[in-house]
Amino acid sequence: MTIQQLSHEIGISIDTLRIWERRYGFPVPGRDTRGHRSYTLEQVEELRIVKSLQNFGQRPGKIFSLLPAQRRELLKKLSSQSLPNDTELCRLAYELRPDRIALELDKQRQRMGLVDFIHQYAVPLLQILDHGWASGQISIAREHLISDQLENLLRSELTGHTTRECSSILFLTLSGERHKLGLLLAAVLFEKAGVPAIWLSEELPLSEVPALAADLGVNGLALSFSGHYSLRQAKQDLSSLRKGLDPAIKIIAGGHAVQQIYGLPNLLICTDLRQIPQITKRHFLSVQKRKVRK
Repeated sequence: MTIQQLSHEIGISIDTLRIWERRYGFPVPGRDTRGHRSYTLEQVEELRIVKSLQNFGQRPGKIFSLLPAQRRELLKKLSSQSLPNDTELCRLAYELRPDRIALELDKQRQRMGLVDFIHQYAVPLLQILDHGWASGQISIAREHLISDQLENLLRSELTGHTTRECSSILFLTLSGERHKLGLLLAAVLFEKAGVPAIWLSEELPLSEVPALAADLGVNGLALSFSGHYSLRQAKQDLSSLRKGLDPAIKIIAGGHAVQQIYGLPNLLICTDLRQIPQITKRHFLSVQKRKVRK
C-alpha cells in the first residue's frame, strides 16, 4: 500500500505519517521498485489502533512508547469505558443482514424523532463502527455500507430550500477530507433548528470556496477537520478562508483537528453537536430577524 493509499484508508495525513516515521520510528515503510514508500497490512492494522487511541485523546508520544500488545490492551480498556452498551446498536453494527440495515435505520428514526435519533442512535452507532473497524471486528466493507445507508437517510432530511431573506449555511469539506458524516449530522441539526443547510457532497478546493459562498449568499460556512488533518494545516486553511470570505460570513469548524484553534474573527468552534441550538439562536436566527425587520 502506498503512503497516499494509507493516508486515505486510515485518515491520517501524509505529513503526519512522515513525522511519526522520523520522530518515533513507526511506521517504517518498505520501498517498491521505484523507491516509493510501501506499507504492509500489519502496519495498516497497527495504525488503525494508533488512530483510535488518538480519538480517545491519547497523545502520539504516549502511544508510541507502548508495545503493540500494550496499545491493544489500552484501546480495549478505553473502548469498554466509553462505548455505548446498547444491544440493538451492536446487533445492527455486527449482525444485521445488509438488506435490513436501511429499514432498521428508518424505523429507529421514525420511532425516536430526528433530533433524538441523531444524538441517541446515530452518534453512538458511529462510535461502535469506528471501534469495530479499528479493532478488525467489522470489515471495511460493512462499515462503509452502514455509513452510506445512514448518509442516505440523513441527506433525505435536508430540504435544500433557501431564500435571500433567511440565514443559510453552506456545508462542505475541503479537498482531501474524506470524513463527512459528522458534518452531515450537524447540517441536519442546524436545519432542524431553523437555519437552511446547503449540502455539498463533493470535496472542494479551498480556492473555490469564497466565490461559491458569495454566489449562494450564505451567512455561514461549516467545515469538518478530522484527525486526517494536522493542527497546522487546519489553522492554515481556516486562516486562508477567513481572508477570502466576506468578513460577515461566519465560519463554523468542527472535528478533532480544530479543538485548539481560536482567535480568527467570526470563527465558531463546534466540538459537540449539542452546541448547535445555542449557536443557531445566537449567531443565525438573530440575523434572520433583523433581515425580516428591514
